[in-house]
Amino acid sequence: MADILIYRIPEKEVVDQTGEFRRTSVPDSTSNFCIANSNKTALYYFHETGDEASYFYSDRVPYSASKKEYLMGGESLINNFDVHGLQKAVYGRVKSVSFDESKCRVMFDELCERYPKTFVYLVSSELFGTWIGATPEVLLSMHGHQGYTMSLAGTKKVQAGEAWDDKELEEQYMVTEFIQNRLLTQDLQQIEKHGPFDIDAGPVKHLRTDFSFYSLDKSAIDIALELHPTPAVAGVPTKIAQDLVATIEPFYRDLYTGFIGATDEKNSYLYVNLRCCQILPGKAYLYVGGGYTSSSIPEDEWEETENKTRTLLDILEKIDPR
Repeated sequence: MADILIYRIPEKEVVDQTGEFRRTSVPDSTSNFCIANSNKTALYYFHETGDEASYFYSDRVPYSASKKEYLMGGESLINNFDVHGLQKAVYGRVKSVSFDESKCRVMFDELCERYPKTFVYLVSSELFGTWIGATPEVLLSMHGHQGYTMSLAGTKKVQAGEAWDDKELEEQYMVTEFIQNRLLTQDLQQIEKHGPFDIDAGPVKHLRTDFSFYSLDKSAIDIALELHPTPAVAGVPTKIAQDLVATIEPFYRDLYTGFIGATDEKNSYLYVNLRCCQILPGKAYLYVGGGYTSSSIPEDEWEETENKTRTLLDILEKIDPR
């Protein structure tokens, strides 16, 4: 039975294909769709075959931490900031809810309708199971030689009228500085920065800074692998933050915080895999995280992750009320 690939780039038609995802450690120029996992140890490239498709489900059940466990982990993370010289670390959690797995395609269609400005996808393979997402964060888009990326950090409810606080502004600054430095080290031309400014992403809003650049000879995947993972999903310093968080998070991130999208010789649309969930029989596991600094309050970060779950949870509750 074949793997499933369904996706919708903002303002474009839905692509619905069956075929085979293949795992590699190097870019595959013969494929037009790529998924990278959270720490770049796996790249999955899709090859269309048109065979009859089937849904596949992972044998690994993600661990869903209680609020008490999450708060304890957050305190442990903050206590390690000075020891490890951290400026920021992204600490995640998984929220599990009941869900009828036969409604995956219905969920995809609802996400497309609700969030027209996000990249929406549904993928299923024996290699990684079944995942659905609606992510607003562009890692990289390229049109010919012209490239575009963004830093997206800082989160509030859309309804909140208060100004951005120092912690959120600091997050945005760190991610922006990281991306700018990575672009400068890749022999790219005409690098320009615009922002930061507010952007809505369903029930929450973020701070965003845009970058544009010109590339003569580097492929989109090569540039994306240099940018990924950004401090928006890892931390500062990146490797130290990743290693520390991996000892505290009680789950495997897998595709969450990796990147996903379509790419060919002329156009590429690669997105950070946020606002996503993994589907298992009878359950949906929502992956969310918060950016910690030394001044973070774990209770506030918990509330932020709860707000982030609403992107998918609102749809889940609509199509499969329990």
